[in-house]
Amino acid sequence: MIRLDDYQGSSSELAEFITSTWRKSYEGKMTFPLWSAEYFEWQLRWNNPHFRRNLIAIYDDSRLVATLLGSEYSFRCGNEILPGSIWSWMTIDPAYRGQGFAKLLNEERIRRLKDRHIDLVVSYRYFGSKSSLAERPHRNSGDNTAKFHNKVGFWVRVLNPQGVWDWSLSSAAAWGAKLTSPWAPLPKLGKEEKYIRKANPDDIPQCLELIHEKTNSLPLAIHWDQETLSNQLLGSSLSTTLVYEREEKIEGFINFHLLTSFSKCEGQMGLLDVMSTQRLSSHKSLYLMYAVMQEMLNQGAIVALKLRSGDEDLLLMLRSYFAPRAPESHLVLQWIGQEREVPKNAKTHLLWR
Repeated sequence: MIRLDDYQGSSSELAEFITSTWRKSYEGKMTFPLWSAEYFEWQLRWNNPHFRRNLIAIYDDSRLVATLLGSEYSFRCGNEILPGSIWSWMTIDPAYRGQGFAKLLNEERIRRLKDRHIDLVVSYRYFGSKSSLAERPHRNSGDNTAKFHNKVGFWVRVLNPQGVWDWSLSSAAAWGAKLTSPWAPLPKLGKEEKYIRKANPDDIPQCLELIHEKTNSLPLAIHWDQETLSNQLLGSSLSTTLVYEREEKIEGFINFHLLTSFSKCEGQMGLLDVMSTQRLSSHKSLYLMYAVMQEMLNQGAIVALKLRSGDEDLLLMLRSYFAPRAPESHLVLQWIGQEREVPKNAKTHLLWR
């Protein structure tokens, strides 16, 4: 018997279901992430019972056949702070596709969010490959609350050209990595090294001040608080945050996490999530970025990525040899309560999940 419920299993079982299903759908056709139990425990705040209602599952008797998962954040929209969430990982067992499960999961999500007075869902739909099963604007499910707001892409910086050559399904991307070899080596930090270190819990208040200063003027941004920022910056061994500190004052920080993806083989991507460098000179911010990329390399990353949402320092990205990649995803804003106005292609501060 088919039933909607909270997800009932372990994080390991969830990762196995989603990753094995994505392998069946995409292996040999397109690049896709390999989600881990540790990743879900970190992003879904696994040990907090309050957030279990964001883990929606469909079961056929005791068999897990579909999932839709979310994580709660507050958002600043103009001058208003409102409750919201970021959702992803819609996964349907191939044997159960074509039965309206995507619509069922979305309707259940809306019902739950209305009960909790959550106003906004942020999500993405990947269209960079014809093999992607993600919803397209012309194949909208009939849910008029989901607005395909604009297209988004990534900044890309090759860290290990040979690693990208071996990993990439795309011959153009593989040759591009080879051609960027002269820019791949990272310079020594020199005297700047003494000011750059890994973040610790005592740094959170200063980092919170910095990220609010950077994002409060944006039309749409995650409104971090002590708990969410601490979880993002320090909540998992997958996540690393480097700070630039002088005279016991943090002047900037960059946070990234590692995510394993599969193309021709497995490869580690370093995803830049939260950055605040506006108080740093261009020289200091560049060396902080160099330190971050070196740390990514040390952890095994072959490429660094940053969502092109407008919250990045354009000069910093160009000076550190990031290249803008063509958009491959739709940013979708789904208003559960009153719809707010967010200009098309406005600068935003969001996470890609």
